[in-house]
Amino acid sequence: MTAFKIVLGLAAAFQIVSVLLALRLNAIYRRRFAWLFISGAAVLMAVGMLASMWRIWDAATDLEHSPALWAESLATLMMAILFFAGIATIEPIFKENEAARRSAEHENQRLNAAVQHTMEEMMIAKQIQQNFLPQSPPEAEGYDLAAISLPAEWTSGDYYDFHQAEDGRLIAVIADVAGHGVGPALMMSSARSYFREIVQHYDEPGEILTRWNQIISSEIKFGDFITAWVAVIHPERHTLKFAGAGHNAWLINSDGSVRNLEGEGPPLGVIGDFTFHGSSEVALAHGQILLMATDGIPETENPEGEQWGNDRMLAVIHTRRNQPAERIVDDMVDAVSGFATDTPRRDDVTAIVVKVA
Repeated sequence: MTAFKIVLGLAAAFQIVSVLLALRLNAIYRRRFAWLFISGAAVLMAVGMLASMWRIWDAATDLEHSPALWAESLATLMMAILFFAGIATIEPIFKENEAARRSAEHENQRLNAAVQHTMEEMMIAKQIQQNFLPQSPPEAEGYDLAAISLPAEWTSGDYYDFHQAEDGRLIAVIADVAGHGVGPALMMSSARSYFREIVQHYDEPGEILTRWNQIISSEIKFGDFITAWVAVIHPERHTLKFAGAGHNAWLINSDGSVRNLEGEGPPLGVIGDFTFHGSSEVALAHGQILLMATDGIPETENPEGEQWGNDRMLAVIHTRRNQPAERIVDDMVDAVSGFATDTPRRDDVTAIVVKVA
């Protein structure tokens, strides 16, 4: 009888220690439900062993010679030892997992902070670039002007600008750097500075593009380029002269017919010594609308992969021809956005509308 009591006493001791160890680990890793189950199992096993001890304690003394009882007692002891060993062995694994979790949590916090910092910087970059664009179109008697530029990402590779010469002529430009994002935005910022300097000395569209191309070609790497279209409008004479570098514009008549004002030159930065030539004068008449737009508008795709296209774009302009220029631009952007519902904008969207009053 004494031997059974010793065996069961050892089993109970191991089990009680296992329970205490499991409860301690459960307090440390309280967010891990597995330890709740382990702790509960340990407690129930301890209760079972104590019940067995109580039963054997009250049994007859000749139970020492019972092989079945010996087997049960030894199995109970071994089960308690193995359970204790398992609890003790698995603790380092949980410590490693907890350390890894805390490390991942710290890294996640660091990455979130970095992302937040980057977003703040990109917001600043976006605001700076927006400040580069004209705050409002210039006023020209007999003309209604409006413009818009929306980046596909934080920053844009598109650019538009206006300049009024001393003799009253209005110079308008729209340009598009290949690609979009930070790199094209930086390139466009430099191109803007060059353009603003050039129009102080040149007022013919061909001359503007020729000089602009020479400077850009000397600074950008092979494979980069900028498409551009320049218009010079004489408000008093109601005439237009233009030149294009891989870019075109459209003149929509009051009857809905369209004249494609296509430039004959390559994009800026492709051929450094190319000489651009401006068009002959184009007479402007009441009711006509000059549309300058980057390809981000007609090439916008819907969820099925269909492009919006020039026809839809020009149709919107003609349909809204009786609206102010600003309303025409807004309606065009709304129309193309509605066409590409639930589709992320893949390219920058920029447009200028000049309405002949």
